Amino acid sequence: MKSHFRQRIAGAAVTCGLALGLWGALAENPFDDWGGEQGLAASVNGASVTADDLTLATEAVAADKRNALTDADRARILARLIDEELLIQRGIEVGLVDSDNTVRKAIVNAMISSILAEAADSEASEEELRRLYEESPALFSGSARYRVAQLFLANGDGQQQKLADAQAALDEGTSFGDVASRFGDRPALALPNTLLPPAKLRDYTGPSALAAVRSLEAGDTSAPVPVPGGIALIHLREVDAGTPRPFKEVRALVAAEHARRRDDAALRTYLNWLWGRADIAFAEGYTAAPEDVPEIAR
Repeated sequence: MKSHFRQRIAGAAVTCGLALGLWGALAENPFDDWGGEQGLAASVNGASVTADDLTLATEAVAADKRNALTDADRARILARLIDEELLIQRGIEVGLVDSDNTVRKAIVNAMISSILAEAADSEASEEELRRLYEESPALFSGSARYRVAQLFLANGDGQQQKLADAQAALDEGTSFGDVASRFGDRPALALPNTLLPPAKLRDYTGPSALAAVRSLEAGDTSAPVPVPGGIALIHLREVDAGTPRPFKEVRALVAAEHARRRDDAALRTYLNWLWGRADIAFAEGYTAAPEDVPEIAR
């Protein structure tokens, strides 16, 4: 019964969205200037539909019209906003926010978009871009090449025990080559002991291992990663970062990387604030990775 009701709510929400879109197909001239009074346009069970909300909705509809909006059009749009608020309130009432993963993900994505939109208001200066370029030359060089070794463990009984034994031996300081010889199984494709470009390395190990390699420094060993037929520990023996490319040639890449780091920092700062103001307790036997828990919340 509840699932049918949720489906009806989702269907009604889609219908409201379609209705708003259809208003825009009604007529014929761009809507120039209508801005309702500041403040409240309607109250729905104590929740506000503001004049700003209505203005934004009418501007969106008017952009698709050729004739000016009429008062009747605006009244219909306000009714659709009230429909939307009623559906949101009912969705919360029946527990969609708590139980429906689609709704939860939509809220999370909307929050992230809002946080990043604020961060995007600040553009990087030329000096900041050049500093990033000089500090991270490997990111903006020609294609890197990697020389790696893997300890492959085939799927089947005993895999996890062999993995535990191998990791213990590595922790004791045994060389990766010796550990791979003692505990590893024979992979379908043996890795050549030579520098390989990313595409060729992916052919041997699969995309998960390639992603792990790109996060390693020379001499590091990855955590277990899935590979065709089993799991593997990947050891990066050597990396050739490639030929540096001139700043002018890679400026767009530098700007994109700067924006990515800016967005990551903005999101992490906001999440740190949320952790700090929340009351979070872990059940026995559960914890979060220490590096992911802000100091203020520890």
